[in-house]
Amino acid sequence: MPKKLTYEYVAEYIKNKGDELISKEYINAVSLLDIKCNICHLLYKQTYRSITLGILHAYCKTELPFGGYKTPFKLKPVTCKICQIEFHPVSSKTLLCSKKCSITWSRTDEYKQRAITYGSKGGKASATQQSRRSKNEVYFSELCAKEFEITTNDPYFDGWDADVIIHSEKVAILWNGKWHYNQISKTQSLKQVQTRDKIKLSVIEKYGYTPYIIKDMGKYNKKFVEQEFEIFRLMRIDY
Repeated sequence: MPKKLTYEYVAEYIKNKGDELISKEYINAVSLLDIKCNICHLLYKQTYRSITLGILHAYCKTELPFGGYKTPFKLKPVTCKICQIEFHPVSSKTLLCSKKCSITWSRTDEYKQRAITYGSKGGKASATQQSRRSKNEVYFSELCAKEFEITTNDPYFDGWDADVIIHSEKVAILWNGKWHYNQISKTQSLKQVQTRDKIKLSVIEKYGYTPYIIKDMGKYNKKFVEQEFEIFRLMRIDY
């Protein structure tokens, strides 16, 4: 089971998000904490788990795009393409006002066509040979599908894909095979793969999603996959 986080760690994490922890103790990831918003200076309650998924102060941030980045409003208001409500975007490419609208958008025909278009472009997506799903990855996604609504190998993040995306949790799971860590052949550049991985993680985080990386260095192993899935479930309960 993952090591329980300390109060000091949680306080520093919340501080890095821009707010201040007021509670004097931390119990677990699903216990409510008293937090001070440094935008409106009001107190609010939220769990540590929700904060790691980008859900901060509802009044100031929940309705901001993809979890509420605190970037000052430098852009003009735009209208959300889903709910038609006017909001302040955090970037010039932001078209959706909230997590709820982003999930709705991911189910539209327009989004699916966008995914096909981006998926056909090279460079951003995984290399052709590496994009083949391993048996371990497929089995893991099947386990996830039993508990969540998921998409797989979906270029959701401006053309960058994730092996399993759980939109309701705002988690992007990356099932990384050995080519992400070792030089496999002369035609494959390990440096290029790792550089691409860093860029992908950055884009995923900018969308307000939490990257979750699983390192798979072996062949098909049902027990290994089930163990990784149980670890993932535990991590969702107590980070």
